[in-house]
Amino acid sequence: MTAGSPGRAVLWGVAALVLATIFLAPVIGVGRCVDSSVPDASFCESYTTTYAGFRLDVWPWLIAVVLIVVVTTVVAIRRHRAASA
Repeated sequence: MTAGSPGRAVLWGVAALVLATIFLAPVIGVGRCVDSSVPDASFCESYTTTYAGFRLDVWPWLIAVVLIVVVTTVVAIRRHRAASA
């Protein structure tokens, strides 16, 4: 792959998708309950975390994936057209 080729743009896009998945995809479910002798002080919570340990919902990851795919597609198409011309 040469510099400025569509394949290189796709390679960078795949790398960005892997990083976005590691840092933004909610994959680990966590839950805990804390009991107290005072009934109002007891509580339970549950949330999801990423592989990196961030508490996130699925929306930031989906937005990042869509943006990465769109940008990668646009860049690859432009590079393909420039190489064809």
